[in-house]
Amino acid sequence: MTTPDLSPVLDLLEAERDRGLHDGAQVYVSYRGETLLRTAIGESRPGRALEPDDLMLWYSASKPVTAVAILQLWEQERLGLDDPIAKFVDGWAGGKESCTVRHVLTHTGGFPMYREAVGEMDVEYADKVALIAAHPAEWVPGTQAGYHLTTGWTILGAVVEAVDGRPIADYVAEEIFAPAGMPTCRMGVPADEYAALGDRLAPVRWKGHVMPARREDGSVDLVPYDIEKRGHNEAWYRGRVEPGSSIQGPAAELGHFYESLLGFGPRILGARTVEVLIATHRSGMRDRLFGNMKVPWGLGVNVSGGLTGGVGRRAFGHGGMASSRGMADPDAGLVLVFVTNGLPAPVDNEQRLYEITDAVYTALGDEVAHLRRSSRPPTEAVYSS
Repeated sequence: MTTPDLSPVLDLLEAERDRGLHDGAQVYVSYRGETLLRTAIGESRPGRALEPDDLMLWYSASKPVTAVAILQLWEQERLGLDDPIAKFVDGWAGGKESCTVRHVLTHTGGFPMYREAVGEMDVEYADKVALIAAHPAEWVPGTQAGYHLTTGWTILGAVVEAVDGRPIADYVAEEIFAPAGMPTCRMGVPADEYAALGDRLAPVRWKGHVMPARREDGSVDLVPYDIEKRGHNEAWYRGRVEPGSSIQGPAAELGHFYESLLGFGPRILGARTVEVLIATHRSGMRDRLFGNMKVPWGLGVNVSGGLTGGVGRRAFGHGGMASSRGMADPDAGLVLVFVTNGLPAPVDNEQRLYEITDAVYTALGDEVAHLRRSSRPPTEAVYSS
């Protein structure tokens, strides 16, 4: 095919910047292993342009990396997807005893712990694991669904360490980042690197994001979630090891991760294991965090029905809290990653995800048009309902 015109993608990112959704953004697009777009727009901080090699905070776009670590160990027959978490984590109790690795990967483990900001605790990793292990289940594992913001992935990191011996940050650095061509990425920036990286660590900005807060009666309210007031730009926060939310690196390197899964780079998972990863393992269950929507899941990744923007029918990936999306379409051979430094209100963010994703697919034209699912803009869905 002729080289597609991806300038509308940059125009959208600039327009969204003008609307106040972010100050800067990185974007990476590849098609059948060929890089089509690798750039950045806007500013990292006032007076400094955001560069393509700056380290961005991926938030939950980090989750597929840890999911792949688990699948690597499964591929090597070192753990089973239906092994109980209690096999790997001491003190696992509180009605969660039946919880399995698969339950955690599909957000049905029963311990989302909305009210405990475990991911924001400035404490040792082992202490977080112990807190989660002792916490009572909110439902019988496997019977209901509720997105684990951080807790489930903290436990998956503990599983990796129990099986392999290496802490999760070391494991992913050596078994995923290095072979996949992600040398800049860090799962938490160590204190001795924080100062050295300096301006390359792009700060994040609150643009109106809200988060769910549980009431005593079990209902959920949306309340302002000001990341800047919560210290998300401070050294302690950027240095945390959180397997589901603390990876920092350029958008292009997250793109290399997805290219590897599609077979366009050094393999970090076998092709058959990738099919297991992206198959639908949860369907038809209402998610207690996501407004009771029936969001389908693979093993730690969103599958096509949970990704807006008219993606391909076998596309998979994951977003990062009100700021980013990484995804791949195996049928189209497409990889798309964009990471912004602004966290707006949920509908505004969903519209941004929709617009950028749709613009990339549209630019590829007839080559991929027949693969796409129909999709409705989030603002249209909200304001016409």
